Amino acid sequence: MKQLAIVIVLCVGAWYFFIGGRKLDEPMVRDYYQKEARAISANDADKLCKQLSRKAVIESKTTMMGKTVETTHNRDEACESQHRTFEKLRAVSDQVGSIMAIEYDYHIDSVELTPDRKSATVQGTNVLKMGESILQFKTSFTQRLERELGQVRLVHAEEATVVRVGGRGAMSQSEFFRK
Repeated sequence: MKQLAIVIVLCVGAWYFFIGGRKLDEPMVRDYYQKEARAISANDADKLCKQLSRKAVIESKTTMMGKTVETTHNRDEACESQHRTFEKLRAVSDQVGSIMAIEYDYHIDSVELTPDRKSATVQGTNVLKMGESILQFKTSFTQRLERELGQVRLVHAEEATVVRVGGRGAMSQSEFFRK
């Protein structure tokens, strides 16, 4: 009987922690983006993939040299894309002949929590630069985050990215965030 009581208490505790427990709050959302920034700065696609929900849908519009490509990815496709992107960045660095530093910065414009605090809609921008202005990705995003198994994860994203190559037309961080 004592063992059954212990099992029940453990099950209730696990349910509370993973499903019904801590609600989403703004510091948790901001921590999500700090972890994302650290993973990008470290070129760690696996850490980025861990931040995606199994049901993630990412809708992207990418403009490069005047051509816009629209894509929709699920979690697995997004992870594959992140791995390819970091491989390409390493290849560019190798071609230049030195290790090029990747600079990443983000700005959160708004965080809107749902009344039940199970999800948050976040709007913001980010810039990823390689080698000052050799390669620059400027992204505006609207993302929905949810708690899933005790973690904050990306469930849905709508992103618009402009890619600039070769320094011409690349902007400074202050120019990007100027409204």
